[in-house]
Amino acid sequence: MPVQPPAGLTIESFVVQVTGVSLTGTAGQANVSLLPSPVTVNLSNLATSNTLLANTSAPAGTYSGITLTFASPQLTMLNNSGTTFTDGANSCPSSNTTTSPCTLAPALSPMSVTLTSSPFPLSLVSGTPIPMAIDFSTDSSITNTTGTLSIVPSVTVTVTSTTNATTNNIADFTNSTGEVTSTSNNQLVVTDRSTGESLALVPTTGTTFTGFNTSATCTSANTFPCLQTGQIVNFNFGISGAVGSRPTLESINLNSGITNGVNGTVVAVNPQTNQLELLVTSESPAFQSQASGVKVGQVVFVHPSQNAVFTAQTNGATLPAGLTFGMLGDVAVGQAVLVNSTGFTAGTGGAPGAVTSDSVVLGRSQFTGTISAIDSTNQSFLMNSLDGLFVQNAITSVTVDTGTNTTFAGVSGFAGLATGNTVIVGGLLFNKPTGPVMVANQVVMTQTGAAAVRASLHRTLLEGQRDRGGRMSL
Repeated sequence: MPVQPPAGLTIESFVVQVTGVSLTGTAGQANVSLLPSPVTVNLSNLATSNTLLANTSAPAGTYSGITLTFASPQLTMLNNSGTTFTDGANSCPSSNTTTSPCTLAPALSPMSVTLTSSPFPLSLVSGTPIPMAIDFSTDSSITNTTGTLSIVPSVTVTVTSTTNATTNNIADFTNSTGEVTSTSNNQLVVTDRSTGESLALVPTTGTTFTGFNTSATCTSANTFPCLQTGQIVNFNFGISGAVGSRPTLESINLNSGITNGVNGTVVAVNPQTNQLELLVTSESPAFQSQASGVKVGQVVFVHPSQNAVFTAQTNGATLPAGLTFGMLGDVAVGQAVLVNSTGFTAGTGGAPGAVTSDSVVLGRSQFTGTISAIDSTNQSFLMNSLDGLFVQNAITSVTVDTGTNTTFAGVSGFAGLATGNTVIVGGLLFNKPTGPVMVANQVVMTQTGAAAVRASLHRTLLEGQRDRGGRMSL
């Protein structure tokens, strides 16, 4: 009987294509497709955030269920489990020393999942938006049959009409990264790097702009006219429950100096050779064109130039004293970074390609661990039982700092945390001589081994948020 993969298998990237989402009608109600076109999602990016798959509509009526179809799964992992895994064609041997990940393309069966349990039957009322969250449990979907991995999708669906007390939205999407493709009629169109989909976002008087300087077309810094096509930005947006509402831009931060970017997780650093190794998690269209052979889940070497600029994606917030990101020595494994490519050389003989870069931006990391100690005075805690990427680099614990900008899910704030809790944390990870420190913007209570991805739908029906492990939204 298939079983879940054992401890020691660290999934660094889990890419899957969502090829269809459709509602099943009842009593003469036609079935409705909710996904205009297939969307490829890296589930490992969604452990403490969420992504919008579609902002669409469905006719009023009652629906008995939902069918989701998937294709082309790909796992990139570190394996120190003691077992060699395979997808039937390629192998991933176990090692307690290497930090180089390997990639498998497990078989997917079944390719579609139909859900008819709660919240179905689901009645949609004309003009009444509701959020539908689709959670893809990553851990539960990976099965192991005598060393051969396969994907058996484990999916749940929830809906809610509860608005966020702070934003008054029925769904909020945070820490998205994308490329500006259009700015006109007081509307921003940005290509979401998580899905490749275009999002039309409307700013309001409350929208926060950070990092945008004046120019010939922008006389006031950090205002809408400062937005330009081709800019790489990270942004937050939400969708209200109002009839006919469109996604609203809540905040946007310019990643200055990034035009040809690649996102990834640092898996190795070698200051002596001025090199870091980056596991690619997303790419800008410009980089995809330049480095057509590089795919999400692969590793590239990054060589910062002598005058490369190192910055942290703080969105205007002030960092705690002693935390810096200003040179290669501040780079460490486990960090999520965005680098600007000034040149790419393809690898030969199976070796990774090499990227030269003039800008390295520290972004938001996310990982799971167990709380081993709590410092209530400083609102921080110590995490251990970390994944293989940390363990194989002799990192046994991470200090997590929380504060007024930290949100908590599954637990009633910092006071609800206890030693022994398993949590997923997301935020900026800094390298200090005394050990890594994360400035957390989200702490998610979970259960050991739990992981999920959420997709949500909006409009007369759809939209969403996230859950433990990762979540897509339609």
